[in-house]
Amino acid sequence: MVEWQGRTRALDPSEGMAALFGTFRLAGRLPAVRAPGEDVLMYRPAHRRDRHNLDAFPPHVWLQIDTSLWLSHDGEHLLLVPTTPLLMENLTRGA
Repeated sequence: MVEWQGRTRALDPSEGMAALFGTFRLAGRLPAVRAPGEDVLMYRPAHRRDRHNLDAFPPHVWLQIDTSLWLSHDGEHLLLVPTTPLLMENLTRGA
């Protein structure tokens, strides 16, 4: 699993994800080919300058963020795979 470290302390996964990707917006769903779950959510950065936050992780590799969330990216889009219905609802609410 990914370990999140802030400037002065360890962060829980929600804090780490919000710090890096809080400005990204849901752009749609993708087929879950070779993904660790049934649904893949694709996010785009709100601003081009935020795209560099993806560089914190290797591209085209699925990383487990916590027990119910996986992350990957293609250099331009953040890809998330929630593995519980509640997290899926939280990530797609209002979209």
